[in-house]
Amino acid sequence: MNEPVIITNPARCRDCYRCVRHCDVKAIRVHDGQARVVPELCILCGTCIRTCPQNAKDVHSATPDIKQAIQDGRKVIASVAPSAPAYFGFHHFPEMDAALKQLGFYAVEETAIGAEIVGLAHRDYVEQMTDRWPVIASSCPVVVNIIEKYYPDLIPHLAPIVSPMIAHGRLLLQKYGPDAYIVFIGPCIAKKLEILDASEAGAVAAAMTFRGLANWFKETGIVFEKTVSSADSLSPVDARLFPVEGGLIGTAGLSTDMLNNILIVASGLDTCRNILGDIRAGQLNASLVELMACTGGCINGPAMADLEGGIYAARQKIIEYHRHRPSYAPVPRENWPDLFRVYMDRKEPIPEFSEEQILDVLHRVNKYKPEDELNCGACGYASCREKAIATLRGMAEVTMCIPYMRSRAESLRQVVMDVSPNSIVILDNHLGIQDMSPSAEHLFGCPLADVKGKHVSRLIPLYDDFVAVRDTGKPVIGKIRRINDAIVAEQNIVRVEGQSLLVAIMRDITEHETEKEKFHQLRSQTLEQTREVVRKQMRVAHEIAHLLGETTAESKMIVTHLAKILEEEESK
Repeated sequence: MNEPVIITNPARCRDCYRCVRHCDVKAIRVHDGQARVVPELCILCGTCIRTCPQNAKDVHSATPDIKQAIQDGRKVIASVAPSAPAYFGFHHFPEMDAALKQLGFYAVEETAIGAEIVGLAHRDYVEQMTDRWPVIASSCPVVVNIIEKYYPDLIPHLAPIVSPMIAHGRLLLQKYGPDAYIVFIGPCIAKKLEILDASEAGAVAAAMTFRGLANWFKETGIVFEKTVSSADSLSPVDARLFPVEGGLIGTAGLSTDMLNNILIVASGLDTCRNILGDIRAGQLNASLVELMACTGGCINGPAMADLEGGIYAARQKIIEYHRHRPSYAPVPRENWPDLFRVYMDRKEPIPEFSEEQILDVLHRVNKYKPEDELNCGACGYASCREKAIATLRGMAEVTMCIPYMRSRAESLRQVVMDVSPNSIVILDNHLGIQDMSPSAEHLFGCPLADVKGKHVSRLIPLYDDFVAVRDTGKPVIGKIRRINDAIVAEQNIVRVEGQSLLVAIMRDITEHETEKEKFHQLRSQTLEQTREVVRKQMRVAHEIAHLLGETTAESKMIVTHLAKILEEEESK
């Protein structure tokens, strides 16, 4: 997999910074208004995918690779996560077995088989390694990512045990041969990166989400049927509860009594980080801590975000599925695969910046005093200084400061309003006056305070053009209209899309129109006088011609031509 796990669609990313606000570890880099995930910082919790209002974040799909493996005739084996019944709604695993085999899978088994032996392995480790207490269960890849990248000093507390996915993958390779193509299907996007981890690579060839599988079913027209297939997989019992909060401890056969403070179960990213902080501070007295990044457990994974009914409905489906469990034969310990794994310190160094550098960034957004730092959080960062540091790191942009950009826009707008020689009037969708430029106040002879919020008819009695622009969106450009008895203006009206505003820009041409009217009157008078002269000349010419006995045809033609020229000039 060459592409990052989480991909940003640039056409959909719209400068909202919501993913930055919700990212717990601030692994989002904003550049040229585009928010992209930084793989080195990302823990793959999927929060950015869930919270993006434009669906601009997507997950790299493994479906094409899996289809190709099937086409190549390989033994493609599916390992289905125990949270599948909550997503697909089946009660008996053979239903899933039959559906996947219709897609071309060679064999289908439950990942819960691996979950069982992982749970028991954790119990053994906790009993043996009392000097490592509290032991942190390692089955959640997001929790592992958090510790490796942000709490590397807690790595000694992580149980060096592979996840159920890897354990089951290794079991399947033992069963079907080293050439088998193992596919994990589950609700977690972090599994896509886990299969590439140096200490776990090779067990699973591809990881696909439930959502990806559902799309594949839809594409091929496969519908779950209440039929029994030839499934020959083991059928775990308690491990089917692994995806709910406390599932690992329950699978290990340990007490989940809330009065037992030796065992701690917690879910949700904020809660997990709080507990990790307590472990770091030496304030947590426990033997085993089961941490799950998703609130409620894997049943609330990022690839299950569209489920109806929420966490509790999903939990109930898992419990109901557990009740339909068949007879069970556990995996003999002598058949367990190697469950050991190692962890790495993957914390990215954070560069240091001087106070002068930080202040320089703050000054660029007009923050010179502590009271200027609003800490509104609109940019996604908890404080203006934190955002300034992110800017210096190349993770944020100066323009992400919403109050600054708003102040800048208002300042520029005010400059335009103040210096424009034209009259500018801004109306709301009800044609109520919202703002006026000083030149408009002068033109209409009234201050903004007297007409703000009032209907535009207070200024312009004939407002039909405004109604037409509001209703149709078609602008009025360069239209000459008499605003009232005293004012003639060139009128331009446009609708501001998305803001329910109309902007009218009017140029006072009253003086020009008055002079133009005077000129036309003068021309009309001159033309009439010219015609009168022509008529007199014609009479004189006629009388002379009569006396002399000569034709006046030539003179008449010349004078008529002159009159025609004058008439054409007037009509222009």
